[in-house]
Amino acid sequence: MAERQCVARLAGAATAAFLLATQAVAQSQWEFTVSPYAWLAGLEGDLGTLPGLPSEKVSLSFGDIVEDLDYGLFLFASARNGPWVLFFDGSAVQTTSSESVGGPIVDSIEVESRTSNLALAAGRTVAGNNVSNLDVYIGARAWWLENEITVKTQTATGLGKIKKSSDASWVDPLIGIAGQYAASDRWNLFGSAEIGGIGLGADLEWGLMAGATYEVNERFGLTFAWRYLAVDYEEDGIVFDVTQSGPLLGATFRF
Repeated sequence: MAERQCVARLAGAATAAFLLATQAVAQSQWEFTVSPYAWLAGLEGDLGTLPGLPSEKVSLSFGDIVEDLDYGLFLFASARNGPWVLFFDGSAVQTTSSESVGGPIVDSIEVESRTSNLALAAGRTVAGNNVSNLDVYIGARAWWLENEITVKTQTATGLGKIKKSSDASWVDPLIGIAGQYAASDRWNLFGSAEIGGIGLGADLEWGLMAGATYEVNERFGLTFAWRYLAVDYEEDGIVFDVTQSGPLLGATFRF
């Protein structure tokens, strides 16, 4: 209960930071960026989907994942005014994998997994000039995991199904830095590093990203990056101790 109260306070603090930043620049003009993207990431680590069962080691390339992919939605956005900046990052992925057993009782096993996360952060520029800036930010990332396992059986009376499901959700406080550098009229380099969790949601969460945007015009650009994200969560028999890394491809809209 105490841990949940701490997480709730942190989420409230992140919301308050957003409100304060918004009020501070309410009378000024905002600049927005919206970047839908595809993250071609692999996954490695330990996964435990059902309480009471041991976790399993996984090592999946993006090619392995895309074979079972039902959908993947990714979006990054920011709002900037002067030294103030707000960040949003969210994703939702669903996979369905099945394996034929062909045994005398168990015919096949199907696993449907949904993983979603949503991050909000408020920051301020601490160093900058005409071509570069460095921001520090504080916020929170919420996670949702859902798993449903369907065991198809065959008996003397016919086919049957046994379903088991599990879910978990938590909120990680985050702190981080993000920077940009205009290398030319067309190329804008960027990078970020963040850390969170620290036992108040996950035991630890941290990530790195570096990339570039090619500005086609003032309103539209093509984004290329590499992203690494590590999460170590274990609670009530659910284990999500994984790293995800891979190239990121997206489109960036400015208005």
